[in-house]
Amino acid sequence: MTDESIVAEPEQGGSRTPPRPAAEMDNVIDMVWPETGLQTGCRVSARAKDTLGEDDVIELDVDFVKLSLSPLEFIQLASFLRMSVDGLLDRHPSLQRAVVNAFDIPD
Repeated sequence: MTDESIVAEPEQGGSRTPPRPAAEMDNVIDMVWPETGLQTGCRVSARAKDTLGEDDVIELDVDFVKLSLSPLEFIQLASFLRMSVDGLLDRHPSLQRAVVNAFDIPD
């Protein structure tokens, strides 16, 4: 072992870009699913169109749980959820009707 301390934050200096100032949050969508009462919401840092960066935040609320994610993390989570639904449907195809209803896809 060494006597050198472990630091979680990088040292100041260098060419590190300073973080963007915190932004207000814009509401994207709030929904209560009538079949289950599940309350969901999504908010995103208020920025001009197409200027969202990795220092910004996307908040997801699912009932009493709140996730604060970077835009990339949000996209990765959305992809994972889509793959999870596909895997669930492979194992339990009778849930297809629930998926169709949730996405409001016409028959």
